[in-house]
Amino acid sequence: MKSKSLLAILLVAAVSCGKDGSLTTDQPSSAEAGYVGTMTVEYLGEAFDNENISVKFTPSESGTTADITIYQIKFVPQMPVTIDVTIPSVTVSAASGTISFSGDNIVPWALGGEMPRYLVTGLSGRIEGKEISFSLSFGDYPTRFSGREQVQE
Repeated sequence: MKSKSLLAILLVAAVSCGKDGSLTTDQPSSAEAGYVGTMTVEYLGEAFDNENISVKFTPSESGTTADITIYQIKFVPQMPVTIDVTIPSVTVSAASGTISFSGDNIVPWALGGEMPRYLVTGLSGRIEGKEISFSLSFGDYPTRFSGREQVQE
């Protein structure tokens, strides 16, 4: 039997009691989760919102790092196509039911290869309950995302 990842164990341990003593499970339902929300990119001094963007948070087996994949994003109005971007090996920690993640100087992947021109800096984020939020810069472009866990059917 495979051993459970540290993050999965922490997520199970994060289930807490409500005010009435009942168990609450308003924590991420699994170690790997998908979210849908809004990504905002600062471009030429203006905020460009991308609605209904899917983001997948995939922890490593050890639970100390995770990959974040952003699906079908068009970062600026002039982009002719949407792309998928992966930010690999972000640092992850968990405490008191909150998963925090961060990273700096990470080369993202897109279109089948590394994209060093859009080096990820200042990545900082958290998952609380069913909500995720993070901010970072892709090269010179400040970017932020806020979303809610997607219900899988």
